[in-house]
Amino acid sequence: MSDYKIGDDMSMTALDALTTPVPDPQPEFSEYQLMRQLGDMSMRGYGPPSILWRFPMLTVEEVAQLEQFKSVSPLRIQSRNRFDEPTIYEVLMNWPDPRQDGNHMPSFQGYRKDLEIVFYILETIEEAS
Repeated sequence: MSDYKIGDDMSMTALDALTTPVPDPQPEFSEYQLMRQLGDMSMRGYGPPSILWRFPMLTVEEVAQLEQFKSVSPLRIQSRNRFDEPTIYEVLMNWPDPRQDGNHMPSFQGYRKDLEIVFYILETIEEAS
């Protein structure tokens, strides 16, 4: 079973157990949205923490399955934190512009390449067991 889950505050479903199973993403945890170098050469972070889920190759059906979770309401995901431990977060999903929903593969019709979904972390719920 996948370590990556998505859902609402009542229940979450593993990505490989969705109606149309989706492969695990390549996650990237960021403590800040933007890092800037200050005059004294130190770095300062700005913006909320986030998790990027990168999918190297998805079918159109898998993209549509993930798109069903688009909402302006917070949802919950289970993903790996910066220490590579499964953690449950309350997040806002930032779905890419439809014109940028992954590259259309000319020789692989029906597939999308490099879909990236950003989740802005509102709250860390708990470390998953």
